[in-house]
Amino acid sequence: MHTHITKDNRVCIAMLLRRSESYTQIAKALGVHRTTIAREVTRNSDPDGHYDARRAHKRARERRKESKVLYRIIDIDATVRELIHAQLKKRLSPEQIEGRFGKVSFMTTYRYIERKPHLKKYLRRRGRKRRKYGTKRIQSRYQANKRSIHERPDIVGLGHWEGDTVVGKERRWSILTHVDKESGYLIADLIPHSSDAVYSQVCKRMNNVPCATITYDNGSEFALHKMIEHDLHTEVYFADVGSPHQRGSNENTNGLLRDYFPKGTSFATITNKDVQRVVRILNNRPRKRLNYLTPREMFKNKGVQFKC
Repeated sequence: MHTHITKDNRVCIAMLLRRSESYTQIAKALGVHRTTIAREVTRNSDPDGHYDARRAHKRARERRKESKVLYRIIDIDATVRELIHAQLKKRLSPEQIEGRFGKVSFMTTYRYIERKPHLKKYLRRRGRKRRKYGTKRIQSRYQANKRSIHERPDIVGLGHWEGDTVVGKERRWSILTHVDKESGYLIADLIPHSSDAVYSQVCKRMNNVPCATITYDNGSEFALHKMIEHDLHTEVYFADVGSPHQRGSNENTNGLLRDYFPKGTSFATITNKDVQRVVRILNNRPRKRLNYLTPREMFKNKGVQFKC
């Protein structure tokens, strides 16, 4: 079955191509078929054969837009279009137009009106757009390839991390946090609030510590989770939407961070050195659940074998 490539997939493809990885390796990393990658690179590369994620995404969107226009009955048939306009001006609803004239379905007319906002004034009811009964909300661009927390294996030992971002006032900077679930050990860094920055920093910081799994919040800043899995040879899971308790260790530690960087703080006024000072304080703070050992003592002294 043909799989649509998303914008974030294209970023991953471009990165892996720069590393000279094969279509088969890229397909495995993204969880798609090899021919999907081959088709994507062939169709959306520059004339010189270079694959740029931004330009590839623009080409794909333009191609899809052009293909849809050819099959839009109202757009390509002037007679039908004039009929629809005339009946809408008489305050007939799309359902009444379909029932009376039978030219197009009422859903087709509603979609046409969505593309022509000036026609909305002829509708008697102009509330917010609703999904058709029985349909589901379309998943965000990176949802389809996500592993649910319910698929996560039982957590035993160190190296199972929970992650999130603590966002600054201007939402341009954030503190990326990872907390080891068993020891409470915190790794945190001040970074630009973007998926690219998250991916780069995760691979840099988590490459040198035990890393069996990572469980994230559903923020779009974790859109490059497949690249994180590929580079760290780990498995990334996501908590349910609106269920912060599923990442309780991380949420509690983020609350401790907020004691030092309260909500409303402009992160443009702090440095990563400030963040590391707070990280050291929290990692050396005795915890009741650890029998009053510190996260640093637990993390450094408990010897466990890990795959990365």
